[in-house]
Order: sequence, then C-alpha cells, then structure tokens
Amino acid sequence: MLANLLISLFLLLIWSHSPTSAFSVQLIHRAALFPNDSTHLIDRLSAHTRVALARSHRFGRIPPSAIDAPITPHYAEHFMRFSIGTPPVSVLAVMDTGSDLTWLRCTPCADCFGRDVHVFHPTASSTYETLPCDSEPCKLLEPDACSRSQNCSYQYGYGDGSFTTGVISTETLTFDSTEGKQVSIPHVAFGCGHNNSRSFDAEMFGLAGLGGQSISLVSQLGPLAGGRFSYCLTPFRDNTSTSFMNFGGDAVIHGENVVTTALVEGGDKTFYFVTLQGVSVGNQRINANAGRGGNMFIDSGTTVSLVENSVWKRMGDLISEAVGLPHRLDPGGTFMCYEAGGLRERFPDITFHFAGGADVVLKPTNAFTEPTAEGTVCLAMQATNGTGIMGNLAQHNFHIGYDLVGRKVAFKPTDCSSHLGVLS
Repeated sequence: MLANLLISLFLLLIWSHSPTSAFSVQLIHRAALFPNDSTHLIDRLSAHTRVALARSHRFGRIPPSAIDAPITPHYAEHFMRFSIGTPPVSVLAVMDTGSDLTWLRCTPCADCFGRDVHVFHPTASSTYETLPCDSEPCKLLEPDACSRSQNCSYQYGYGDGSFTTGVISTETLTFDSTEGKQVSIPHVAFGCGHNNSRSFDAEMFGLAGLGGQSISLVSQLGPLAGGRFSYCLTPFRDNTSTSFMNFGGDAVIHGENVVTTALVEGGDKTFYFVTLQGVSVGNQRINANAGRGGNMFIDSGTTVSLVENSVWKRMGDLISEAVGLPHRLDPGGTFMCYEAGGLRERFPDITFHFAGGADVVLKPTNAFTEPTAEGTVCLAMQATNGTGIMGNLAQHNFHIGYDLVGRKVAFKPTDCSSHLGVLS
C-alpha cells in the first residue's frame, strides 16, 4: 500500500511539472476483425451479464492474494493497435479502462497448440527483459509470486472463468501516431502470458490496461501523456470507420456542449468513479442514491450499463409510458424489452445526471439495442445492487477525456465516424 502511494505521488509530480507531448493511436472496431460475426447485439449483451454484475459487486471482496478483473475480453468491441519489441511487432490488444495490467500472449504458449493465433515471440526481441521478484511492478501485482528462476510470475483472472498467467516483463512499446510520427516508450512493464484461456479471440494478442493504478499503460506513459487520455468510440455496426485514442495535449476536450464531472476516489484505484445523481427518461427525472459520491464508474471494457435496481425498475415504467408499450424481460431474465415493431427511434432519450451539472444525454442508439428480427427493442442496461457502470454502448459517439491530474472527466457529443484524426 505504501509503495503504491509513493509511486502514485511520484507520477503526479512528474505529470504536474513535465512538458506534455501529444499523440493519437488507432482503435480497431471488432466488426472489422470479425466481418462474418452475425451474433445479434442482445445475444452479445446477454453474454456480458454475469461478468458485468461481477465487476459491479467486486469492491471490498477481493482476496489479497488474487488479481481479479471481471470482464470478458473476448467479447470486447474496440482494440488498440501498437507495436512491441525490437524490431517492433504490430499487435492488437483490447482497450480497457477497467483494468491495469497490459498483457500479451507470448511463446512458449500453452494455449496456442492446434490453432492459428497471434502471439509475441520475446526471444526475437533485443529489448525484452523479465523482472525479478523484488521489482516494484512485481510487488504491486503479485507480492508473493516468484517462479523457480526468480522471475516475477502473475495470475490474472476474469469473471467468466477465463485467465492469463505468465511473467511480468518489460519491453519497448511503439505507437504509430495518426499524426504521422512514431512514439516509442522503453521499459514498459507488461504481462507475458504463457498460459491463457483458449476462449480469447485468436486475432487479439492480449489486453491494454488503462486503469488508474501505476502499473497501467496510461500511467507508465508518464510525461508523454501528462495523465491525460481520451477516446471516441464508433457504434457497434459501423465497421467502416476508425476510432481514435488521444494522449497528452490532444486529449484535452474543447468547444461547445462539453460537460465535466469530478473523478471521485474510490476503494479500488483501478476504476474511474463518478457520482450519478439521477437518471431521466425523456424529461422525467429519477433521483439516484448518490450517497457520499462515486456510485458509478466509466468502463470501456463492459458493454452494458448498470444502474441501481430501484432506478432501473422506474425507468422501465417511464419508458413504457413514453412509447405506449408494456415491457417484459428477455429470455435470460436480464433486460427489459418492448415489442416496438423495429422502431428504435420512437424511444426517448435517457439522461445521466452527474455531479457538477454534467448532463450526458444518451440517444436511443446509446441506451437501447438494435431491433431483433421480430422487432423487439431492449433497454441496454441492467439492474444492480452494487456499483453502477457506464458501459461502452452508452459511450458511443461521445468524445470522453480523462484528466488524472485535475481529477475530472469530460464528455462531448461527437460523430466519432466523421473524425479521421485528432479530436478536440
């Protein structure tokens, strides 16, 4: 705990007193990687149900000897492209603001036999190094984990039972900026995964952790990012457009219609907590139980949004009033659905009212599923008795900027598909 605090203070001092660079990287949409995937959105959302709730309820109940990040990376929607090693090898990793460790599938690879997968070969790189057990990243992640060779080993589990295990190492990461320049960062700590669940997509190398801990990728970028990053995610079915992630000065959001709310310190420093004060269906507001604040976190690695149970139930009734239709639960008993004749546009806007007057208006495409073949439309939110989550479906077509020094997050409605470079 003390080591983590000292590293966090050190990073804050660096960010506050160092010149900030700026660069942007490409995010690849899942639909571009899996063009033949015909799985309907409601089916994909149902697959997220258990893991989303696991993440919502996780706080305060994690055994100290285990790392737990209950998401499902193989259902992820956006992948970050960068290169690793010397010479550099291009990789695709799931972008996730709800976890800290960046890990890649490495050789020797126990889960690679009998199938064609993307994998990093550390022995082919002149800059690859394993970390010893007494290194600071190892102490933060696995304080008691040592391999027979005295390298730092790790085990990372997910809420659906999938996992990655391997050794904590360092490498040079290179980003091909959308501005035409390359940005290289040496000695970045990451997990070299030698045994990983076979359920992970073969096209993905691993996961890019963008959480708030000092081991995360955004923290290790240090002065290059200055504690700032932003992204703008294109919708699910838009497989022709490219999303971007900005770091440093390019991540500062300007212009009209920008709203800002405070990032709240929570029990788990991985997550970006905000305070949800209420939810509106159309112009009818439902107050949330904000407590002392920090009752929701923003998560790019979770698709659905989660709101407190009483708010969710009232939302269903108000939506029924607005569209003149009764609601029923989907076959999995998770989502409130409406026989809408295939017209998602008839549904009202949903507004998240965050502290500080930051009202984020979710259009029907952010808050409801696309119609099924039978014309059914469902509210893409779940009920929880735990911590709320603003999932990535609600984040589509918003430019969202995180300022980890100023402790705030900004939202700006944006047509993400119309931007081919830096957003502001």
